[in-house]
Amino acid sequence: MGRSILLQKMYGQFASPDFPNVYPNNKERTWDITVPKGYTIRLYFTYFNLELSYLCEYDYVKLSAGGQLVAKLCGQVSTDTEEAPGNKTYHSVDNTLTVTFRSDYSNEKQFTGFEAFYAAEDMDECKLLVDGEPLCDHYCHNYLGGYYCSCRVGYALHKDKRTCTAQCQSQSFTKRSGEITSPNYPKAYPKLSSCSYSIRVEEGFMIILAFVETFNVEAHPEALCPYDALKIKTPKKQYGPFCGQTLPPKIETGSNAVDITFTTDISGDHTGWKIKYTTRAPLCPNPKAPPNGHIRPVQAQYILKDYYHLSCDAGYVLLENELVVKSFKAECQKDGSWNKPMAKCIIVNCGPPEDIDNGTVTYVTRPEVTTYKAEIQYKCEGPFYSMKEKSNDKYQCSADGFWKNSNGEKALPICEPVCGTRTVTSLLRIYGGKRAKPGELPWQVLLTDERGRAGGGSLLLDNWVLTAAHVVADQRNPLSLTIKMGLLNKYSVHYQQAWAEAIFVHEGYKNDDINFNNDIALIKLKHKVPINANITPICLPGREARFQVKTDEMGLVSGWGKTEKGLSSNYLLYAELTVTDQQKCKNLYANKQAADGKPLIVTENMFCAGAEGEGKDSCQGDSGGPFAFLDSQTKKWVIGGIVSWGLECGVADQYGVYTNVYNYISWIQNTMVNNS
Repeated sequence: MGRSILLQKMYGQFASPDFPNVYPNNKERTWDITVPKGYTIRLYFTYFNLELSYLCEYDYVKLSAGGQLVAKLCGQVSTDTEEAPGNKTYHSVDNTLTVTFRSDYSNEKQFTGFEAFYAAEDMDECKLLVDGEPLCDHYCHNYLGGYYCSCRVGYALHKDKRTCTAQCQSQSFTKRSGEITSPNYPKAYPKLSSCSYSIRVEEGFMIILAFVETFNVEAHPEALCPYDALKIKTPKKQYGPFCGQTLPPKIETGSNAVDITFTTDISGDHTGWKIKYTTRAPLCPNPKAPPNGHIRPVQAQYILKDYYHLSCDAGYVLLENELVVKSFKAECQKDGSWNKPMAKCIIVNCGPPEDIDNGTVTYVTRPEVTTYKAEIQYKCEGPFYSMKEKSNDKYQCSADGFWKNSNGEKALPICEPVCGTRTVTSLLRIYGGKRAKPGELPWQVLLTDERGRAGGGSLLLDNWVLTAAHVVADQRNPLSLTIKMGLLNKYSVHYQQAWAEAIFVHEGYKNDDINFNNDIALIKLKHKVPINANITPICLPGREARFQVKTDEMGLVSGWGKTEKGLSSNYLLYAELTVTDQQKCKNLYANKQAADGKPLIVTENMFCAGAEGEGKDSCQGDSGGPFAFLDSQTKKWVIGGIVSWGLECGVADQYGVYTNVYNYISWIQNTMVNNS
């Protein structure tokens, strides 16, 4: 909110908030001027600079007298719809006048407001002349029984109360070139003024002064500059005083420090002077860029404090003092020499490429060439490893010194184990299981816990094993789990040993030996196992519809479980089974109970398989092992199921139940990615 200021003197002055600086936003201030009855108030502005807006809606000064609006003012110059005071004088209709200043919430430019004066109407002494000159240099203000003078911004009233002297002391210049003028140049300079200017530049530069345009300083025909005088001084020499109407000669000071003084007296009407100053310093030799290098900025000449940057073409780096640097800058010194020798541009060398697991690298450009734009190619060790999908095998030495593929990536290609392939392809329709041959089931894993209980698993990639949750759910110490691969006879000494780093049981598995829903687990191996003809991972199913397990589809189940004689097999056996209709399997188990009388539930996360007649089936000891299907498109073996549970082995119309891996693709992939 604004506040009212009461002015009751016969004369006075007031200004906008913070004048002569920029007035604040969203400000309101009111001045109530009152003089004795029988007088009117005369008001005028010596300075006025407000934001211009239509009908002065935003920022304004409002004059009100006798209950009437005298004027509403804004801008600097009047327009058809807005009024600016200019040199106009305003009068009140009685002995009161209210002045209100209002600024809105924002201004795009810097407006400095106003300065106003008022007086009770009386004789105007300011219209008088003294010796043909006005009483005041700048502004004369009349009041009852007298007058007083004031000055424009940048000037101060002399002790004679009439003359306005320039505030021009201690002006400093530090740039290498510039202009200095007398106050108000090219108009008449003020009287009774004392101005001082200092030029200071870096050591090593010499200041040169040149008088330009006109020179007009009050002189005397018989005395040397007794009235107004311009003097120039360096630490070692003084020049001047100068006056008259002739341009002084150019002055080469030989110094980096110059002081200029200019004094004026009470009389005269002269226009003053203008000096352009420049600097000079010793020249440094023009730099020459090395091969594959570029200098900036390019100049005709280089003097003290000038500098240049050296950059190199793409594929080249800066070499300074036998060290590779990110940037190079040289500066011209005051003795005319550069502060450092020129650097070189040498070709980028990416160095020998990194090796990759299960792969090799060859030089494409030329043997052992590792410089910019040289090419290399990675290959995986076939037939057991292949390049990961979307991996690039070709890399090029890039400008930043790294080997990068065609996508601009530094990441090395990954050689993944080839999954779902076998070195032995013959497979007969069998009944009751058949011994596997070397390389026939290379993804089969034998798991034995610390109590000697055996189970099966399937190798994924080269460091994960997929199995049933009930096989490992009680395994508290992963290291106590014995993991063997690449063997047929489980008592053979020829196998690949692996150790578990961590076991991940599906969070939905209950481990109550009755409900086998979510019967799935992953084992992360401490080390990757070597892939060969006898050890090869099985493929995970894709998300396409063809990978969904279907009724009557043939699959392959394998393991070291019990045979039809009720004894655990010493040899890896396999059998080909048919997927049973899901509803038929559910109906069958709905009428059966577990040994403790609890119901047996076949969920949508399971499928059933077996033969209509007695004989073929998975059995105790096969748990966790694979139920594999051959993908008709890729001709690769895919794990579709995990041996989970059943009542009796190989009994007619009593099917084995398997975890449906298709339902757990996301869980498997997320577990492996998040724990890689």
